[in-house]
Order: sequence, then C-alpha cells, then structure tokens
Amino acid sequence: MNAEELLRRYESGERDFSKVVLKGLQLNHLDLSDINLNQAWLESTCLMGTNLSSANISGANLRFCYLGSANLTNVNLSNSQIEATNFNESNLTNADLIKTFLCDSSLVRTNLTSATIQECNLSGSFCRQTIFLNANWDWNYTDVIFHEAILPNGKIESYHYQPSKAVESLQKCYDSGERIFTFERSLDLTGIKLSYSTLHFRWVSDCELRYAELRNCNFESSNIQKSFFDFADLSGSVFKEAGLADNSFIAVNLSDVSFQEAYLYEEANNHGCCFDGAIFCRTIMPDGSTRNKGC
Repeated sequence: MNAEELLRRYESGERDFSKVVLKGLQLNHLDLSDINLNQAWLESTCLMGTNLSSANISGANLRFCYLGSANLTNVNLSNSQIEATNFNESNLTNADLIKTFLCDSSLVRTNLTSATIQECNLSGSFCRQTIFLNANWDWNYTDVIFHEAILPNGKIESYHYQPSKAVESLQKCYDSGERIFTFERSLDLTGIKLSYSTLHFRWVSDCELRYAELRNCNFESSNIQKSFFDFADLSGSVFKEAGLADNSFIAVNLSDVSFQEAYLYEEANNHGCCFDGAIFCRTIMPDGSTRNKGC
C-alpha cells in the first residue's frame, strides 16, 4: 500500500489496516491515532513526529523504521518484532511492550514512563537518558546499553556502557571547549557527542559512529568509507565535497544536511550507501537538488 491510499482511507474514517505492508513510505507529522496495524509489516518507513497514540501495532514487524519524536502514548506493541528502528525522543508513556522483541534499536531520550515492559527483549538496543520511571518491567536486560537512564525507581544508572578510550579522550576535549578534530584511522566513536564541531576524516574506513550526536558538524572534504552512522543525529551537518562510499545511514536524521558535490551513491552496488529509514528534509544532494520527502 502506498502513502496516498493509506491516508485517503484513514481520513475517510477507516482504522483497520491489520496485516498491511508498508515499505519505504514517508508518513511524517501526521495524525494516525487509534490506527490498527496489528500484524502489519513496516520496513524503511518513516513516522517522525507522527501521532500514533492508542494505536494497535501488536504482532507487527518493524525493520529499519524511523519513529523519532512520535507520539506513541498508550500504544500496543505487544508481541511485535522490531529491529534497527529509531525511537529517539518519542513518547511511549503507558505503552504495552509485553513480549516485544525490540533489538538493535535506538531509544535516546525516549519516554517509557509507566510502560508495561514484561518478557521484553531489548538486546543490543541503546538507551541513553531513557525514562523508565514507574514502568512495570521484569525483563532480562542483558546486552542492553543503559547510559544515564532513569530506572523505574528513579535511580539514574548506566549498565553495560563502556565508552572506548577514543570516546573518553575526545569527549573530554570537546567538553573543555575544543571543536576541531582530525581522524586518520578507524575508531569506535559509538555514542559520542560532538555537535557543532569541524570533523576532518582523512581516508578513514571502518569507523563506528552509531548513536552519535553530530548536529551541525562540518565534514567538508572528508573521506569516510565502510563506516556506520546508524541512528546518529546529523541534522544541519555539511558533507560538501566529501567522499562517502559504502557507509550505513540507517534511520539517521539528515534534515538540513548538505551533500553538495559529495561523492555519494545510494545504489547497493557501485559502492553505494544505505539510507534505509533515513529522514531527508531540506537535504541538499550532490547535484544541488533538494530532497524533502521526509518533511
């Protein structure tokens, strides 16, 4: 089903879209409250800022989706299989996550206050400053990364979070006011916060930049290959004349990003980059055109 048909039917009063297949759709900033997506299949679909309050998304499959800043209050996600999906800054207050498989996803500053999280598998997910206050949970959080997360009892804890030495060193420099950094080798920079910095990568490959906060950074003329930006916030950043081959930008916010004159391909072959679930809004492409499909 395409976006136009779904919206037409929803606006006419239909709410039951159970078992629907939604692939590569842009459904951002819409009101889809009370929608029934039971046993639906959502892949590379963006719902940034969308109102999904009281939606039934139980038994569904979500893969490479973007639900950042979405209203998911009172949503039913029980028994769903969710993989590599961005929930950053979304509101999941009172959500039902019973027996939900939510792996390898990003829940940065996600609000799960009073959510029911039982027999839930969050393996490989990144929970930074995530709010679990008063949540009803009893799951095994092995392999879940908690960083400054607020637990149900109000304690602020970090579990299974051990930043690399590179992150610790760079973060200290950044926190002391430094804003210009040069990289000449592969590094694990998972979760680093370097917004508003000038970052020069000199023919670097195999870097980890997942979950990084890199808003309004300047990557001009950098050469970055075979690296992972998955779930990073790159909004407002500049990649002018950068060499970008074989990189992964899964569920990344690319709003107001400039790729002008960059070496950038989206095809899977020919050294293409992966943009599954990424947000394009006022994004300047290499040829100077602007992509707004995610606005």
